[in-house]
Amino acid sequence: METLWHDLRYGWRTLWRHPGITSVAVIALALGIGANSAIFSVVNAILLKPLKVPHPERMVSLTENRNGEPFGSTVAPANFIEWRERNQVFEEMAAFAGQSYNLLGGDAPEQLTGTRISASLLPLLSVKPALGRNFLPEEDQRGRERVAILSHNLWQRRFNSDPNIINRMMSLSGNDYRIVGVMPAGFEFPNAESELWTPMAIQDGAVEGMGGRIINVLARLKPNVTLDEANAQMNNVAQQLAQERPDFNAGWGVQLTPLRELVVGDVRRSLLVLLGAVSFVLLIACANVANLLLTRAARRQREIAIRIALGASRLRLVRMLLTESMLLALLGGALGLLLAVWGVDGLLALAPGNLPRVEEIGMDRSVFGYTLGVSLLTGIIFGLAPALQASKPNLNELLKEGVRSSQAGFGRDRLRSLLVVTEVALSLVLLIGAGLLMRSFVRLQKVDPGFDPQNVVAMRTSLPDEKYAEDRQVVDFYRQAIERIRRLPNVLQAGAIHVLPWSGDNSGRYFHPEGKPLPKAGEEATYNYRVITPGYFETMSIPILKGRDFTFDDTAQAGGVVIINEAMARLFWPDDEAVGKRVKHRGREQDPWFTVAGVVGNVRHHWIGDSTQPEIYFTYAQVPMLDSPTIERHRRSMQIVIRADSDPLSIVPAARREVAGLDPELPLFNIKTMDERLGNSLVRPRFNTLLMGIFAVVALALAAVGLYGVMSYTVAQRTHEIGIRIALGARRSDVLMLVLRQGLVLILAGVAIGLVAAFALTRFMSALLYDLSARDPYTFAAISLLLIAIALLACYIPARRATRVEPTVALRYE
Repeated sequence: METLWHDLRYGWRTLWRHPGITSVAVIALALGIGANSAIFSVVNAILLKPLKVPHPERMVSLTENRNGEPFGSTVAPANFIEWRERNQVFEEMAAFAGQSYNLLGGDAPEQLTGTRISASLLPLLSVKPALGRNFLPEEDQRGRERVAILSHNLWQRRFNSDPNIINRMMSLSGNDYRIVGVMPAGFEFPNAESELWTPMAIQDGAVEGMGGRIINVLARLKPNVTLDEANAQMNNVAQQLAQERPDFNAGWGVQLTPLRELVVGDVRRSLLVLLGAVSFVLLIACANVANLLLTRAARRQREIAIRIALGASRLRLVRMLLTESMLLALLGGALGLLLAVWGVDGLLALAPGNLPRVEEIGMDRSVFGYTLGVSLLTGIIFGLAPALQASKPNLNELLKEGVRSSQAGFGRDRLRSLLVVTEVALSLVLLIGAGLLMRSFVRLQKVDPGFDPQNVVAMRTSLPDEKYAEDRQVVDFYRQAIERIRRLPNVLQAGAIHVLPWSGDNSGRYFHPEGKPLPKAGEEATYNYRVITPGYFETMSIPILKGRDFTFDDTAQAGGVVIINEAMARLFWPDDEAVGKRVKHRGREQDPWFTVAGVVGNVRHHWIGDSTQPEIYFTYAQVPMLDSPTIERHRRSMQIVIRADSDPLSIVPAARREVAGLDPELPLFNIKTMDERLGNSLVRPRFNTLLMGIFAVVALALAAVGLYGVMSYTVAQRTHEIGIRIALGARRSDVLMLVLRQGLVLILAGVAIGLVAAFALTRFMSALLYDLSARDPYTFAAISLLLIAIALLACYIPARRATRVEPTVALRYE
């Protein structure tokens, strides 16, 4: 222990006496360790931390798949009831579904994001209300008194944290609800936007719910039941349901997914790629510091030789030198931890809004422990090789007076050369990764979405069922609202749609074209459908390629008409004219035919990087002809879109007044411009590109500094040789090329290794790229040339200095 304390004090004094090398090393390590800790804090929160539910490893999500293919995340309510009664593998099952409510009673109506839940959900999550109680089983049935549980935030914001809130009434969408509970602070289910919960109430009338797959299902496996066993048993249940109700369940199966995978989604790959990138940055920093230590060790060889001559063992010397390395690493880790705190704040500011578990990202004990571990490991990585090399000097040579400490060029210092090659190779891999993401992002920005988002604003409204019980009321409201908004100053056009492009929502059903054979039950394809009002296409600048647009004369009493996109026209009638052809919903004999009135251009609906899909558009006034409760719900909650001649947000106050003139209890919400929605759809690729670019630039800077340091040291060590060459008649340009050639050898070796590594590793980025190969030759070539140019510049400065050596001075150089 006394020896360790002596090594620590001596190491500290040594570092203090060499502030230049110490500062450079600490900063390099801080950059690498800080970046690693910041990214690890994100990876830890999203991928590693257990979910905040009991037995998270047994929590699963249940979804339905069609003929083995995924079908979103929703389930038919009737099937949920059957699953709950027939399964033998779950301790508990629960269902939930999103629901918006219009909260009345304040200064102005407010739209709330809520969630309908089964009475079993809170027990499944092992959460109890902070005030009041959970829903009773009998309240989870239709026809019972309407009850609600508030979020802690809503209780504070709208009810002033009233402790006597329980059993008070509140008006939601025209109905009175009794408040029976308030959830504890921090409870966010299924997300932070949900501010209240109401009973699912699907026991009665479950068959009615077969009109659509509209709810989400969670369950907890029984102890000792595996995921595969549960999957097999639930698919046996699905087969039974398919035999009992082939018209609805034929071809449908069940898929169980661990809840963690559902929460993490598709973000895992991008996080692991970023973690790999910062690991490369840390390795480059380690190589940089190792080179610095090798340089300093060369200057300490005489000191070390004296220690050996006085009896110091090699193990003792290695321990002493490693202690210095550990001190450097811990200093770098301390500064890196400070950088990581700032880095996490920056990451949270840049993070996509849909990044899962973002509220759990932060500096905790796991991150501190990771930082300490990385710091210690880093000290060993960059310190061991220089310590081993420095601890075996040639005593006879070094103890002679007047002998130069080193006359080695690159050929005599393989370790230093190897470190430089490693830095160049790792930098190239990062730069190529950043280049691929950047090219992919640029291509994404140039994609034609199928409409013009400029100067368009969208706002949602939701019509209460009881107040708008009649079809005529729904039709009249949207017609009058759109006509009023169209008459506003600076408004060019207005319309409405039930699900906007880039909103993250979608709707799909089977639609049968006339003249085609009906598929077997369970083998029907699913096509996207949209419910719109007249004026939507013109508002969004979606071109009508053939036929006509909808008009307000296209009512439920008139003949049914639809408009399809170009992709559906090519799919259904590839060699014929689509306008005038007919389609029907579901293909049943009793379903009415709809005539194709027009064909419009394709729209990239889900994400701007997705391929276009077949889509069919229905006018909102003819929705009753489809005989679908689900589609009926869609047209009661529509997004009103407005195109203005200037800033579209300036139209919003006037639009609010016009809607309030029709119904003062109806709020407008989710107000965003389409440009903002486009930006939101690009936020994740922008996030990945920006971070990878930052890491690549840091790596390049570290590699350039490392190369510059090695070349400077080499020039200094070869000053005597260079002086002789100049004295014997060598031109200064020859000296310049001599040094540059030595640097170029290392650069090209690093580039060659880096290209091979990048070729092998970039395939893991394929899922992050749009319309670009992970082995794009243009990116590989351009980035390689860029790196060579910058590396040569780093070599040029010390090479230029070598040409200015005065022979008389150089010949006396020791």
